[in-house]
Amino acid sequence: GINAEYGVCGKKDEGMCAMLGMELLEEAAKTACSALERSPFSQCEGLDIGDEKSGYMAKCMGDYCACAGDDACICPTLAEAAETCEAASNWKSYVPACYTSSD
Repeated sequence: GINAEYGVCGKKDEGMCAMLGMELLEEAAKTACSALERSPFSQCEGLDIGDEKSGYMAKCMGDYCACAGDDACICPTLAEAAETCEAASNWKSYVPACYTSSD
């Protein structure tokens, strides 16, 4: 698994994607995971999304890169973040890759 703080190989200065040999996906991962910085997550008081090296943001980027850029791979991490915050209970409607007709 991926250690949320240090990624897969412990080099704290490298981004999650670089550690996985996926440097080219770093920007795309940031874009996909920026969902954590927008509504409804931005309405969550006390939700620390972290950054590219720690917390939900790092975990999200790691998931994205581990899946070679499949947006749906970030859904479990977003779900985890949303569980801590009632304001984000409708988060799937903001993230098309995670929204299914059964939601």
